Amino acid sequence: MDFLFTMPEKRVLFGGGVFFRLKDEIERLGCAAPLVLSTPSRRSGEKIESALLPLKYELYDRARMHVPAESVEGTLAFMEGRSFDCLVAFGGGSSIGLAKALALRTGLPVIAVPTTYAGSEMTPIWGITEGGVKTTGRDDRALPKVVLYDPELYASLPAS
Repeated sequence: MDFLFTMPEKRVLFGGGVFFRLKDEIERLGCAAPLVLSTPSRRSGEKIESALLPLKYELYDRARMHVPAESVEGTLAFMEGRSFDCLVAFGGGSSIGLAKALALRTGLPVIAVPTTYAGSEMTPIWGITEGGVKTTGRDDRALPKVVLYDPELYASLPAS
């Protein structure tokens, strides 16, 4: 079953192959230079490239669990001097959490492409860990503008 759900400030696409509409969704937001956030994986890089070319994008594959503050700062340093106009979170809670933290600091819109069922992509709740303490909050700037649920990306998840 494929569907499209929209509400003010949010668009959710669900269906086989919707991942390959990522480039269209980026352009629909008026963006052309995304920073793609993921955890390290050569396969992720290949998959992202297949959906985004010929867009000018960069892949930052250093997202970490629990969104350490130093990870946020490191990503901001990577972004410095580059002209990204949106954030694409590809993966699970680590990638999506990093995108949310960056959205708070930069004001850039987030597009989430979850590959796990973490659920973070549907909330404005963010969290950053520093010194072993996780600080959380709620801010509409952290809410992804677009979520692409593609069941084909979940095929390798265990049944339970």
